[in-house]
Amino acid sequence: MFPEVGSEVIVFCEPASARVVAVNSRYITIEWPWRGIDDSSNFRWDGTFSLPHGESDPEWVPYLLEPAASELRAGDVCTVSIPPTRLHVGHYEEYDPPRHLGWAPAPTAGIYVLPPERADYADDEDAGCMLYLGSADPVRLNPVDD
Repeated sequence: MFPEVGSEVIVFCEPASARVVAVNSRYITIEWPWRGIDDSSNFRWDGTFSLPHGESDPEWVPYLLEPAASELRAGDVCTVSIPPTRLHVGHYEEYDPPRHLGWAPAPTAGIYVLPPERADYADDEDAGCMLYLGSADPVRLNPVDD
């Protein structure tokens, strides 16, 4: 499936357990449960992912943490997922060969998604989130048939 820019998709990702590495006023950093570090890559990824949290942060991601980020501290274990969510496609790109970003397996595509109410801000990198496909992250897309 090649999502068209401007279309809407249902995005979801099965839950997985993750350990909290750090929490500050803007971000919660967790050990990313799906990817492995690719030591052969020129990019150095440390195995973590930082998610924005708090009402004042303009950044947005579709990931849900349970319990909520406000309840978590370093060392805690949480669940990270994307519940089925209807999202706007800001852009889509395929990578041939796969794009080496420091983790394995390397993704074969990327889709920039944002909530429909933010669709007019698709050029603002904080309005949405790039999700990588064809990698270990179990992100799934379904077209919206309205």
